[in-house]
Amino acid sequence: MKRVLIVGSGGIGRRHLKGYSLTGRAQLAIVEPDAGRRDEAKALFGITETYSDIGEADLKSFDLAVICAPANFHVALMRRCAEVGLNFLVEKPLSVTMDEVDETLALVHSKNLVARVGYVRRVADEVVTLRQQILDGKIGTLRLAYLNSSQEFPKYRPDFQRTYYARPEMGGGAILDAASHLFDMLIWLMGKPTEVSCLYDRLVLEGTNTEDTCLVSIRFQSGAMANVTINQFQKPNIARFEFIGTKGNLMLEHSTLKFTDDDSGKWQDERDFMQGLVPTEAHQARFRMQADAMLDAIEGKPCWLATLDDARDNLRVALAAKQSWLEKRIVSL
Repeated sequence: MKRVLIVGSGGIGRRHLKGYSLTGRAQLAIVEPDAGRRDEAKALFGITETYSDIGEADLKSFDLAVICAPANFHVALMRRCAEVGLNFLVEKPLSVTMDEVDETLALVHSKNLVARVGYVRRVADEVVTLRQQILDGKIGTLRLAYLNSSQEFPKYRPDFQRTYYARPEMGGGAILDAASHLFDMLIWLMGKPTEVSCLYDRLVLEGTNTEDTCLVSIRFQSGAMANVTINQFQKPNIARFEFIGTKGNLMLEHSTLKFTDDDSGKWQDERDFMQGLVPTEAHQARFRMQADAMLDAIEGKPCWLATLDDARDNLRVALAAKQSWLEKRIVSL
């Protein structure tokens, strides 16, 4: 049984609390400054060890911290963990600026800690299978990708105007909050990004200081290219990711993975990885899978969760996307 400290018990913190509790491998404690949230988490998950501030906790007594505070606090919390030699998983994005990121990552690396970033799609069976088929050469050499993830965000988060999402300095908006999941998928599948261009704006959603729409183009070290499209106001919920190689195409549409290598207009292979499952339950199950992966990692087993270096590249893409539009130019990383 590992002692796990969950830092922050808001929406994402509760997903992690449930995920780690379902593993049966974790003794949980929480840090939560808001007394109401703290009491709710205690009641929901039967937690007896709680703190209102991370300074109250004996960090050396824990095996793992899971950092679920807003992104503008991530660097300070990662540094605090590193200073006492505590392994951690930090939620995405890594930060909201590059300030002190490199110095903090260097400190973490110097302590040989297990540290990963919570891009939960990396444990989804359909994404893992997609990646393996690309690595196996099913579509030849991957050269191009089109990713569209668009939905009516207020339907799923009706309180969005009162959360971190409404504030860019806390990591909100279509680029840092939503697109960074897709940036991580591309980095995992296509390698190191080298150039970024972007258009973005708040086209519809009122009551925020963040963008609800972005069109991001990325070039990679291999020469491959990708386009990421997000809007957060349209009615249909679309998640369509197409990967185009020299011998064929793979498409992941929500949880359905498809393949073709001809121009018949028909997909030759098609599998829905969520068939028979309840989507909300399947999504929560990923947090249990991610928790198991992280607990395996601190026991010395292989781990494919996003590294801090992956997340650093991801943050640089997000920041370059914003810089590209503001300066009306392609940004070289």
